[in-house]
Amino acid sequence: MNKRIFTLKENHLFNRAYRKGRCFSGKYVALYCLKNQNRNETKIGITVSKNRGNAVKRNRIKRIIRESYRVFAPFIKEGNIIVIVARQPCVDAHVSVVTSELEALLEKATLL
Repeated sequence: MNKRIFTLKENHLFNRAYRKGRCFSGKYVALYCLKNQNRNETKIGITVSKNRGNAVKRNRIKRIIRESYRVFAPFIKEGNIIVIVARQPCVDAHVSVVTSELEALLEKATLL
């Protein structure tokens, strides 16, 4: 049941999600979601600000969030743009904590 994960690469799609999307935030991550108007696939973007640490820490945070998302990817509804933003406590967080919070945010956003 491996479903391909499409990633956001264009800056204008990130900006559209920030401006027009709904925001759900938790202690470790914030989730922005928006209906993808011209595509039927779900795209995901992960952002980690530079003030979260050096490149090694930022990439570790992105790997943790990507792995947390991968657990729920087969169950997420199609046709959405999802942007996940790391918050400061995410720097020292364990994968299981981020996964459980991401699940709660996805349910709150009615994406599961």
